[in-house]
Amino acid sequence: MGQAEEPQAFPQIGGAYDSRSLLIYTQVEGTTTYQNRLDRFVTDLSKELMQSAKNAGSELKVKRIDLEKALLCLVHSFAHVASVDYQYDYVSVSLNKNDYDRANAPFKSLSYPSIRAAIELLTDCLCKGNEAYVVKKAGTYDNVIKSGLRTRLEPTAAFLNQLTQAQLVFWAHPKGFKKKNTKNDQSLLQLTVKTDNGKSKTVQALSRDLNPDEVVLELVNEKLKNLRIDFSFPDHASYKQSLKHTAQTSKLRHMSGNQLSRRFTSRDGDGGRLYGHWVQQCPSGLRRYLTFNGKPTIELDFSSMQLYLLYGMAEAQPPKGDLYSIGRIDRDWMKSVLTKSVGAETRDEAIAALRAEMKQAASKLMKKAETYFDVFWEHHSAVSNLLFKGQTWARLQYLESTIALRVLMQTTEAGITCIPVHDSFIVQSCHKSELETAMHQAFQSVFPDLKPILK
Repeated sequence: MGQAEEPQAFPQIGGAYDSRSLLIYTQVEGTTTYQNRLDRFVTDLSKELMQSAKNAGSELKVKRIDLEKALLCLVHSFAHVASVDYQYDYVSVSLNKNDYDRANAPFKSLSYPSIRAAIELLTDCLCKGNEAYVVKKAGTYDNVIKSGLRTRLEPTAAFLNQLTQAQLVFWAHPKGFKKKNTKNDQSLLQLTVKTDNGKSKTVQALSRDLNPDEVVLELVNEKLKNLRIDFSFPDHASYKQSLKHTAQTSKLRHMSGNQLSRRFTSRDGDGGRLYGHWVQQCPSGLRRYLTFNGKPTIELDFSSMQLYLLYGMAEAQPPKGDLYSIGRIDRDWMKSVLTKSVGAETRDEAIAALRAEMKQAASKLMKKAETYFDVFWEHHSAVSNLLFKGQTWARLQYLESTIALRVLMQTTEAGITCIPVHDSFIVQSCHKSELETAMHQAFQSVFPDLKPILK
């Protein structure tokens, strides 16, 4: 495809179009996958529009092939408007025949009768949701200043939903995110080492043979190389939630990296979480819309994983019910007590970290930091003796990653591609029961006397 026509610098109101309008693209560009989706969508759309016109007794005065050419540019432009919702509301088009027919006309590559017919159909016909496809805002012209606004077309909510469901709406439309070059030969075992007197960190390859749990990384990475991952939003409102309107970008930072490594902290055996796949950096609110090879996915995670690991290490049974629901205290603050405690070296350090978080989120609670700390650890007194022993946090992460590796081994042996996100796992929805079994068995291979809760 040729280079798409880029909008000019926006003139003041009274110019060719306003600053919330995208001048119609005269050519289509984007990835092959996108263009194939667009072609299929336009083919179906033209059939629906022509049938609607026929049912209404209207005579279509252009050939279907010409109508589809016009619709391609229009739908491509609407898809861009929907993708960059923070920037545009309308697609601007000219309904001046001279802009299409003159030798140096700006829209010479488009057919005026076809564009006009396509706009009339999109304006008059109803799509799913009992709305028209677009709302037309007529152009204006001031004879005194010899200027005006082009006709503007605003896609309706129903049409935006259709475009989104057809996966024509996505970040960095129409080409998508640029994928960074990633090394496929990255070390499967890595070590994070502090440098410059502890002020910075670097990741180094760890040279040793894989242990029996780690050998699954080679198998999983082969599967991940060929896994086609996408997002399927149910409607345009869901897609909009993925946008950072102030920064005019997506909440997803990148989509590069499809290989997993086990990364230890400071020394081999400390930590060992699995990193490297871009899905792990995807916000949880977006992960629910992931598809693997075109099929919907499900994510299951271990409930209260860190606490369960502590109880396993202490060879004790946790209290029944929600482990973070203690009295009338907000459970999120109880979770904060745990995270601040496990990573701290002293009681005072843990309370100070909790107080600092309260200062940012709810300053009135700062005086209750010590009380919250004591209430939580009194409720979980069976494991409180594991605190402040230096290696507790590293040991927790090592056990967590060992369980993750064993989940991957079971799913891989069952022919299921799975992506871990620390203590949660994503598979195609049809494999939910197999994943549940794998997670239970993997956890109990480490702590046979504890039955984990999944959510």
